[in-house]
Amino acid sequence: MDNKDLKYLKKHYGENFSHLCRELFPTILEKEGRLLKIISKKFAHSHSLYEAVIKKKEDFKTFVYGFFTNTRKNKEVASTGATPEELLDKAGYILYPECKTEDDIQKFKKYYAPGEVLCTFRGGRLDYCRVWFAVKKNVDEIKRKNFTHPSRQDEYGTSVISIQFTNKQSTVSIKNRYNHRVSQPDSTFGNNLDNIIPGLTYAFTKN
Repeated sequence: MDNKDLKYLKKHYGENFSHLCRELFPTILEKEGRLLKIISKKFAHSHSLYEAVIKKKEDFKTFVYGFFTNTRKNKEVASTGATPEELLDKAGYILYPECKTEDDIQKFKKYYAPGEVLCTFRGGRLDYCRVWFAVKKNVDEIKRKNFTHPSRQDEYGTSVISIQFTNKQSTVSIKNRYNHRVSQPDSTFGNNLDNIIPGLTYAFTKN
């Protein structure tokens, strides 16, 4: 855990709470100090906070995101007239149909190395998220053994991504192939679809 916000939250609110924040707020954690400012302003230091919020996890997430203003320079890009499938094809990916069942999700587990398997494969993700997987067309040529010093945005880490939208807030998380071997794996491409290819955010919204 090398994120300074998470280290502070672990010290003052407990390890379980810091892990919960890492799970729920990867986009906010992209900018140092942003999540810390929200949490410390709204909640007194307490190692009992986790027990209080975990019972209403989605309500807690909605509450915190209510104080989050997205200041990224990439605004919604105007429609290119293309579908998500067409845009990701241009970016070198195959976008597979939305996962509607647990079996649909499990089909992609084969792409993950031991110890780097997404929490998504444990089951239950479809209860609160919509899930897609996009796989690079040359994925078979990108070998894990060739990446001894993983980086979130390297060719292997971004060769298989899971794009997930929460049902309640429609917040997006783009999950990395390395999982927790790298910092902020649930915020690949800064959780900005337009960082993959311009127009992708709009395409997912409108299609």
